[in-house]
Amino acid sequence: MPVDPYAVLQALLRAEASRAQRADRRSAEPAEPAQPAPVAEPPAPREDRTR
Repeated sequence: MPVDPYAVLQALLRAEASRAQRADRRSAEPAEPAQPAPVAEPPAPREDRTR
């Protein structure tokens, strides 16, 4: 049975749109407060070795 490529494309686009809407709803109401990113300490300066 042949598959209509346009029907497949429409189904994929509908699925992506509904997924994006769910993600938008989730981001609008954060479940828990966001934790600040840990700040990495800069590496200590190394003394250049001379030969």
